[in-house]
Amino acid sequence: MTTTRSILICEDEAALRELVRVSLGDGFGFIEASDGVEALELAREHKPDVIVLDLMLPGLSGLDVLSRLREEANQSNLPIVVISAWSDARDEALAAGADRFVLKPFLPDDLRAVVQELVP
Repeated sequence: MTTTRSILICEDEAALRELVRVSLGDGFGFIEASDGVEALELAREHKPDVIVLDLMLPGLSGLDVLSRLREEANQSNLPIVVISAWSDARDEALAAGADRFVLKPFLPDDLRAVVQELVP
């Protein structure tokens, strides 16, 4: 019996959340957050297999969410893919603990490959 892997999508734009879902395709269960506070709460509650995290979120920024999750013992190894239109944020996101950085706009195959690499 296989368990569906869960992905928490943290993105404030509904159209981009849908694009992430479509890009990743079947085989995943999706949890969605539209702001940083909700992202943190859902990550703690659901303990997803991977998080796709935008940096520009209302409430708490994606970097704040990332930093807080990395400080928590039970979340510190959780794979996190940061997506952002800000290419100069790459180094900061990786330094804060992101496992991968994907520049928006992204190609669906590229995002899928990154997620499958982290959660085979």
